[in-house]
This record gives sequence, structure tokens and C-alpha cells, in this order.
Amino acid sequence: MEITLFGSGTSRSSRCKWTLLELGVEFEYIEGDSLIGSDKLKKMHPLGKLPAILIDGKAYFESAAICSHLCDLHPAGNLIAKPGTHERALHSQWCSFALTEIEAYLWSSFKNQKLYPAERRVAEIVPNNTLEIRNGLEAIDKGLDGYRYLTGDSFSVTDIVVGFTLNWAKNAGHLQGLTNLSEYLQRLLERDLCTFKGA
Repeated sequence: MEITLFGSGTSRSSRCKWTLLELGVEFEYIEGDSLIGSDKLKKMHPLGKLPAILIDGKAYFESAAICSHLCDLHPAGNLIAKPGTHERALHSQWCSFALTEIEAYLWSSFKNQKLYPAERRVAEIVPNNTLEIRNGLEAIDKGLDGYRYLTGDSFSVTDIVVGFTLNWAKNAGHLQGLTNLSEYLQRLLERDLCTFKGA
């Protein structure tokens, strides 16, 4: 199987890179912000964004989807539960929740504070985003009560996908007072293959 991952630094592509490393499969990694918006990247991602991946010549995008697919392709890595199981449902649940209820608001705030040109920024949206982020974080903090990882006692790709979002939230100053989340994130960052320790 030939795998080429296109990414950039500690962006969402680090989810895919960490997953590949945990699975122990060979892959080529091509890094560069200059790829964003390029004709080459638009052949793999309709918006020309990173990450994107080629697996035996077939292109895929969206980091959570890429990570799940890689784990399905390499079941011996034991990073994702089998379809139809309770644990697989938890994987879909927590990944979807983190992306929609937390990460979307983190991304909106980042764009309106730093990324957009001044004339496009809407500073008034940030406080509402902060409230939504906190609500989502508190829900995961409660969901972790009594559990080491999101789908049970074993580390899985769910933790890679959601852990990235939580690390982003921590760096943006949103994890204060959330003990379960803070301890959980520390467990993830202590893993040898974690790719967003410096993010």
C-alpha cells in the first residue's frame, strides 16, 4: 500500500501523521503551506486545503475521516473498534461532537481574531464562541468521569482526533478547572508518538 500524506506543521494533519505512526505503516509525508489553494491540492481536496492523503492513488480529505479509514485499512493496529460495536458508536459520537461543538467554534474565533484580514473580522462573535466551546468541553469532561480514554480503558484513534481539539482548546486558554480533561490530555501528550506536543 502506497500512502502519501500532505500536511503542514502542527495543523490538523498531525492527527493523520500520529495515526500512521501508531499503526506502524510506511508513508511519505509532504509538508508545506505553499500547497494550500494550489491546483495540485485542489485535485485532492475541493477547497485546496490540508490535510489530504493519497492511498494507492485514491485521494481523501478531512482529518477525522482519514484517520478512521486508515485504521479500518490496518485492523491489526487495533486503533479502532469494529463496525456495529458500542465502542465504534462512541468513536463516531465523540469525534463528531468534538468537531461540531468545539472545534468549529475554535476555528471561527481563530479566523476572526488572527487569520482574516481586518475588514473581514467580526470580533463580536468571539464571546459567543467561547461559551459554546466551554459547553462542549464540560460535556467531554463529564463523559470522561471514571474512564481513561473516550471509548473505554484503551487508547484509540478517537483520542487522537478529539485530543487534537482539546489541545487546541488548552492552548487557547479554555481548559481551566476541567480536571478530567486536563489529566486526559496529559496522558495523550505523554505518548511517545504524539505529533502535537509542541502545538
